[in-house]
Parts: sequence; structure tokens; C-alpha cells
Amino acid sequence: MSNRRLNNATRADIYGDIFAQGTFKNVWRGTYTEGARAGQACVSKEFKTGSVFEDHYFEQELSIIGRTQKIIDAWHDADIIERRIVLNTPAIWEYEVSGHKCLVEPMIENFEKFNSNTGWADMSGGKWSEAMQAPSHFSYHNSGGQFLLCDLQGGAYRDG
Repeated sequence: MSNRRLNNATRADIYGDIFAQGTFKNVWRGTYTEGARAGQACVSKEFKTGSVFEDHYFEQELSIIGRTQKIIDAWHDADIIERRIVLNTPAIWEYEVSGHKCLVEPMIENFEKFNSNTGWADMSGGKWSEAMQAPSHFSYHNSGGQFLLCDLQGGAYRDG
């Protein structure tokens, strides 16, 4: 069973207003219009600076996602909890009109932020807020201190 969610689409309508912002990216909502995910919600993420034209920013992002996927797969192989953690894996797309590159991925419903790269962790007592701290600890110990998964965010779904 795969531990990732892919685009599985070839086209989307992206809406004009910024939906959310992170430190380095702006996020727009959209809807897939072609492919297996047609009709489903998606997001388009653009880097905030001039890097929208530079391939290495996107290549580095996909490299980080690839490393993250290996850690999540190792987490599942270790059979620590029964629930699945699934990684959203974006694809690099280009806007037809502007030519700007973006990262498009399935929309995360029931969005929550579980921890940050500054050391903050959601300890509000929710079952997932506490459980999602464990992959961060696992990533550090499993990699011999080479990697630390942080800035974990996602949504709770019936299947994981």
C-alpha cells in the first residue's frame, strides 16, 4: 500500500485569490479538471521570491519530498502505530499564460499544523496532535541524527 498521495491529474483551474501563505510560498485553491482526480480540490504553491523561474528551487523541493517519503516508508515498516501517515507529493506544473512554475498537489481537508521547524509542537491533547510528534523523533533516531522531519501538517482521514 502506498504511503503517498499523487496528483493523478493533468489540468486544473486555479482561483485568483491567495488561499494561504507560508514562510516561503503562497498557496492558491483550485479544482482538478482533467485526469483521475477531476472534480477534486487541489492547491497550487508558488515560491514568494523570483525563484518561480529557477528550476533548482523545484528540484530541491522534490528532493526533500523524496527523502521525506523514504522516512515515512521506514516509519511504516517499523510498525509503530496502526494508522497510516500519507505524504502529499506535488508535481511541477507551469501556468499556461505566465509560464510561472508551481507545485500542484491534492488539497488537504481538515488541515492541522502538528509542529514547526522552530521547535513548536501542538500538544493540545488531540489524538493526532500528539501522535504526529512521533515521526519527528523517529526520523532523527532512524537516520542517526542526519534528518529531522518537522513542519508536519496534514488532515485526519478515515483511512489514516
